[in-house]
Amino acid sequence: MAVWTLFFSSILLPLITIALLGRRPRKPRAGWIATFFMAAGMCGFAFFAAPWGWFGMAVRWLIAVLFLTAVIFSLRRDAEASADESPLRMVVKVLIGFLFGSVAFGVVRGHQVPPNPIDLTFPLRDGRFLVVHGGSTSASNVHFADPKQRYAVDLVKTNAFGFRASGIYPADLTRYSIYGASVVSPCNGSVLRVVDGLPDQPRGVMDTKNPLGNHIVIRCGDADVTLGQLQARTITTKQGATVVAGAPIAKAGNSGSTTEPHLHIHAERNGVAAPMTFEGRWLVRNAVVK
Repeated sequence: MAVWTLFFSSILLPLITIALLGRRPRKPRAGWIATFFMAAGMCGFAFFAAPWGWFGMAVRWLIAVLFLTAVIFSLRRDAEASADESPLRMVVKVLIGFLFGSVAFGVVRGHQVPPNPIDLTFPLRDGRFLVVHGGSTSASNVHFADPKQRYAVDLVKTNAFGFRASGIYPADLTRYSIYGASVVSPCNGSVLRVVDGLPDQPRGVMDTKNPLGNHIVIRCGDADVTLGQLQARTITTKQGATVVAGAPIAKAGNSGSTTEPHLHIHAERNGVAAPMTFEGRWLVRNAVVK
């Protein structure tokens, strides 16, 4: 059901509103503006907020191109003015645009960098990686409500076609590109804690008693950085050890409270969430790191 819901909101609804806008003449203007507002809000939601690792990053850009094309076509249409729409129908269109557009705007606001971030080395190597959750708003980051993980980042790996897995939502963990990927230390620091030995969860099954799963906590400057959802018995460092930025320390897995394989990372200062940049870059949902 979740897959169809994502498909409906991320692809089908935007395509329907694009078609309605492309077929609409620019007059009467009130009706055109209402239709444009609905399509802009729906396509903005799809472009900024939808999880494009599911359906391929190319589709994200296709939605944007089709929307712009529909705007041009509708403005150039010289058809005679059609019957004006009822005020109720125009209000409904505006409300739909506002509903979905506000979420898109929330993701855009997530690009605002909070003060005093800690700059880290990106914790993955050799591939193209997609930010699933990240940013400084609840619309862009599912972790925002947690005082300790407010600026956490969740990462998956994508293939050459922009998909995070072979299939939409496969049960076989090895079909996810991130599974088994090498995780490297995000800084020069000392290891404060290591938790290992927890099994990888079946897809969609969450271990709520051990939400971080197998994880490592590293003191990076004045912050404690946690890397979670690691694969069991792949951690190569121990508590009290010193690590060097970029050195392999584990492999990505699916342990803990997680719906599918990914790498989770967050930082804390004195038990409070600390914002993170990665080699100077603030990462927000749907950002791509190569």
